[in-house]
Amino acid sequence: MRFDLLPITTYAYRLRGRPLRIETPGKNHRVGVCGAFRYPDGPFLFTYRLWKNAVTAQTIGLLRLLADRARRTGKKIVLVLDNGSSYTSKASLAEIHRLRKWLRVFWLPTYTSEQLNLIENVWTHLKRNYFSRMLTTGPAEFPIAVVRLLKTLALRGILRRALKPRAAGGGCRKLARVA
Repeated sequence: MRFDLLPITTYAYRLRGRPLRIETPGKNHRVGVCGAFRYPDGPFLFTYRLWKNAVTAQTIGLLRLLADRARRTGKKIVLVLDNGSSYTSKASLAEIHRLRKWLRVFWLPTYTSEQLNLIENVWTHLKRNYFSRMLTTGPAEFPIAVVRLLKTLALRGILRRALKPRAAGGGCRKLARVA
């Protein structure tokens, strides 16, 4: 997952045949984050790097962090991974193979929805509700602020509440009361 200093335009309208030009206040800065959580409400662990060539490096860092945790607890960790390029790169697959004593990987099918890939819901929640409202004084402070906010969220238990499975139909009852 990556967090961008400058917002990304998701939807925009333009006149047919005219290019869409959106002015930005400067150069974008990105922070790549790779995270894992113990289902359903366990701890959230993450690694981060500045975006330059960091996708595979942060994945390998997370795998090593999880393997260290497995060694300390004496319990093997089962990872549920999607088929993202950071997990299927040669370096990542070699690291998964090297750490197979402590990590067992369950691969999700290609193009899996958010119903099976629960961490995607967490990233979306964090981006929409926390990182979209985060202000920094400048681009140099942005990576520090991202890590500080992730650590704060983990300490306060906000991430645990975001990860908890919701009761079936819980949102529908609220909508019915409003209508």
